Amino acid sequence: MRTMYSLFALLLWLVPLSGHGAATPLPQTGSELPVLRVALPYNAFPPFVTGDPARPGVLPELLAHFTPEGEPLDVDYIPEERSKKLIKHDQIQVRMESESWYRGDTPMCWSQGLYWVEDVLITHQDATVPDQDYQGFIMLGRFGYTYPTVEQALALGQLQQKLFYSEREMLDALASPVKEDRRFALMSLPTIRWLQLRNPKFITALKVHQVVDTAALQLQFNRSALGLKGCAKFRDFFMRFRHSTEYHSILLKYGLDIKGVPQ
Repeated sequence: MRTMYSLFALLLWLVPLSGHGAATPLPQTGSELPVLRVALPYNAFPPFVTGDPARPGVLPELLAHFTPEGEPLDVDYIPEERSKKLIKHDQIQVRMESESWYRGDTPMCWSQGLYWVEDVLITHQDATVPDQDYQGFIMLGRFGYTYPTVEQALALGQLQQKLFYSEREMLDALASPVKEDRRFALMSLPTIRWLQLRNPKFITALKVHQVVDTAALQLQFNRSALGLKGCAKFRDFFMRFRHSTEYHSILLKYGLDIKGVPQ
């Protein structure tokens, strides 16, 4: 059965999540709904979510095969920070995440690892490269993202950061040279390779350095009745699907090696 892409994402923008004193009531909660609501990144995370309807990415194509009890999923594209609030309020039940990146205080149910994501350090070709000491450097990152390897330096004020809404915006900024450049970005290796194939400037102007972190990309389910049921069913589904020719074909389509699937 085909995955449904609804107008729910538009409605979510119109409903505030302000907490005390909110004038508009929250929409019907997920526990009262028959289908799982899934949030994927609004500004893409290629090649896992691309934003291209013709080639939507690994996760949308994977989820098209997951139809618990024959019911379609409701997949929407929502900004990162908003989806974190929505899953807590049970307005969605599923979102893309990793236990390694999660900093929330609400217990969640987690899928198996879908793919190992290696983060690499990227600079302009002529920039100074940080080596342990981040003093005086600026990290380009994404709103709503966690960067475990530099969390301490950011907390101590040793490292500055400038945030963007997409990896493409980050690379556009990094590819524009500045004097005494001490900027860098941390980004998924599959993401930088995907974007380089579509913009030669990202090949000539940028330099990809060492792997700095590795985490398993996962699906995060909330612990509502619907979320827990969906989590259990997805775990059972993916236990079989990750070895299938269908999943291998999806990964190959987006330039990913089957060896990157956690076993």
